[in-house]
Amino acid sequence: MQQQGALNVNRTFLSSAVAAVLIAIGIAGTGLSARLAHAQAPAGAQAPGPIALVDVNYIFKKHVRLKSQLQELQEEAKKVQEGFEQQMQQLNQEVKNLENFKPGTPDYTHMEEALVSKKAQLQGMIALKRKEFVQKEAHVYYTAYQEISDETKYQCEQRGIILVLNFNGDRVNEANPDDVARGISNKVVYYNKNLDITPLVLQRFLTNAPAHPAVGGPTANTGLPFK
Repeated sequence: MQQQGALNVNRTFLSSAVAAVLIAIGIAGTGLSARLAHAQAPAGAQAPGPIALVDVNYIFKKHVRLKSQLQELQEEAKKVQEGFEQQMQQLNQEVKNLENFKPGTPDYTHMEEALVSKKAQLQGMIALKRKEFVQKEAHVYYTAYQEISDETKYQCEQRGIILVLNFNGDRVNEANPDDVARGISNKVVYYNKNLDITPLVLQRFLTNAPAHPAVGGPTANTGLPFK
């Protein structure tokens, strides 16, 4: 440990579900919600045949309950972050206090070892908390996706649709290389807008009401086995 240096603790422990909070406090994160763009879905579209399209990303963005859960996750992340910030400030102050001791003395060595141990413990806590938030985010999104899948099944069984493809209806911004790559990799090159049943599926998620149970079985409400 350097006598004059402040302890730098890796603070990127939160996932992208709390992106707004991370940006506000200067932390970058990655995860499932990094790119949720606004898709252009025609209102009241009906599928004319056995094949249809659904823009899952668009539904994620408009899903009322999902947005509420992510907001709760953001608030939780902010509180956790503030707690770690306080601990880091205290640790850095202790590092500065080390300057009051002469290097090589027993007191200096003892305090230095204690600070090294505290730093390691704090870094471990941050890593565990980051994993916890990533798992929570994944669970929230998985549950929402399962609901969307069940609602899609319900709508299809009501209309005789036998195949649904997930597509991205976002317009491609040619000035953005990532956006161009996303557009090129889109499996749907062209579609009749009447094939887009996104508005039909979306209606169930514009409120906090539970999803329609799919015909032949209840709505799935299972998540990833994180616990």
